[in-house]
Amino acid sequence: MNPPASTETATTRSRDVWPRFTDWLDTLVPSDLNWRTGFPHSIRIEEFTRDGSLMIRAELPGIDPEEDVHINVKDSMLTIEGKREEHSESDQRSEFFYGTFMRTLRLPSETNSKDIKANYRDGILEIAIPLKEPTAPAESIPISHT
Repeated sequence: MNPPASTETATTRSRDVWPRFTDWLDTLVPSDLNWRTGFPHSIRIEEFTRDGSLMIRAELPGIDPEEDVHINVKDSMLTIEGKREEHSESDQRSEFFYGTFMRTLRLPSETNSKDIKANYRDGILEIAIPLKEPTAPAESIPISHT
């Protein structure tokens, strides 16, 4: 039997597909529908690895990160939530999203959630989640026939 052509694992492939799938779902439900029904608006993110950390970047323009954004981790789930208040002087047209927003992401098992750091700059929230050393791959166990 030939070894796989790539070292890419099924877990890696599924992590690559999931964000695209959730983005596709976001396109099916317009943000104004979320506003009318009171559901929190989902924020757009980027996810990649850099220098031994899982990096999550979220678009959050026009907010005060210290007052309006909360990040927490519970049961290997990272949640980013907050609100953007409307500060308009008139009833003119606006396509900006105002109200609450939330995004929850499942963290891979190799993350170290105790040392997470977050930084906000130029409308982008960047979260660095250190990765643990990968565990050894599963070993094949022979089965005996008795």
